[in-house]
Amino acid sequence: MMTVREVAARLRISLSSVYLLVDGGRLAHHRVGARRGAIRIDEADLAAYLADCRKEMAEEQPTPPPVTRPKLKHIKL
Repeated sequence: MMTVREVAARLRISLSSVYLLVDGGRLAHHRVGARRGAIRIDEADLAAYLADCRKEMAEEQPTPPPVTRPKLKHIKL
């Protein structure tokens, strides 16, 4: 189990970003202790979050056709 600080250091993001991920439900966690409790994040939960964030490179996508714009006859430049 890792602390919020350890997760932030591993991902190289701020503590507040980790808290936003936890509060938003994007990063699974455990609350340990009385009242709100300390946040602990399991290695497997962090790995699952990172796998969910992974974006595969798209294979060669066809280039979109150029946009043709109508000529505006009433405007003189």
